[in-house]
Amino acid sequence: MRRSALALLLLLGFSTAGAHAQRDARVADFLGITRCERGEAVTLLRPDVRDSALLAEVEAHEQVHRRQAAEFPSCDAFLASITTARRIIDIELPAYCAQWRLAVARGADSAVTRREYAWRIAAQSGAMENRLSVVQRFEGECP
Repeated sequence: MRRSALALLLLLGFSTAGAHAQRDARVADFLGITRCERGEAVTLLRPDVRDSALLAEVEAHEQVHRRQAAEFPSCDAFLASITTARRIIDIELPAYCAQWRLAVARGADSAVTRREYAWRIAAQSGAMENRLSVVQRFEGECP
């Protein structure tokens, strides 16, 4: 089923085998998600997300994923290109960067928010052991 999540792509990277306190990620875990519908990237936001500043941040994040998908012949082709933890990181970094810029503009602590987002990216990719290198990439690619 090609309607799987595109934006957060977490479902591709999470593996909880052997971790009894964790569970697989679910679409409802995320504030917004961009997925493929009839070959097009479509964003869905959770209905309980009503704070306008947070909505703007999530929309900025998902807009990056829609642009990324538009660079491929189809949304499904974009989704099919996401096969490794590194690819998930490469896709999520610019999306979280867009979100980070809005969060910082409204007063969030730059360093703390960058680190939090970098750790999310590492977790989403299933590569928590790489979280420090993701932080370094975030600092370099999202000044």
